[in-house]
Amino acid sequence: MGAEAEKDGKTPVEETALKSAKEVAEELKNRMEEAKKRSADALEAIKDGRGVLELETPIEAGGETLESLSYDFTKLTGLDYIDAMDSDGSATQTYRITYRQSLALFGKAVSKEMEALDMRDILERIGMTDALEGIQLAMLFFNSATRAGRMRILKK
Repeated sequence: MGAEAEKDGKTPVEETALKSAKEVAEELKNRMEEAKKRSADALEAIKDGRGVLELETPIEAGGETLESLSYDFTKLTGLDYIDAMDSDGSATQTYRITYRQSLALFGKAVSKEMEALDMRDILERIGMTDALEGIQLAMLFFNSATRAGRMRILKK
């Protein structure tokens, strides 16, 4: 290998560095492919209104540690929606939901998939960074459902 490396004009140290660079590039490529796949999966879950949120900070519920939360906004009833909207007594805007309402709506969606949890569990136990993701999911669902609902209103 030493003679071969010298024949190519590269020292053994340069060969090792080149091999390491190729390995790093391959690892980076693999990570990028994984990120693309996860991003596509996340977009599909958002579009469908149901999925799984992997928690950055696990929570305790029913005597076990949960590292992810399943949710399904499509299973929410009108009463679930009203309950989530009423969770923020200071909300005054009609066409925009608050962060508290969004987190409550996410909590309701989780409770539809995970019977051991209810909206209050989510509001009180979820970590801040996970709450941000839940809030965003609920806001995206709320906004897309509102737009889709307008398309179902017909003139008589």
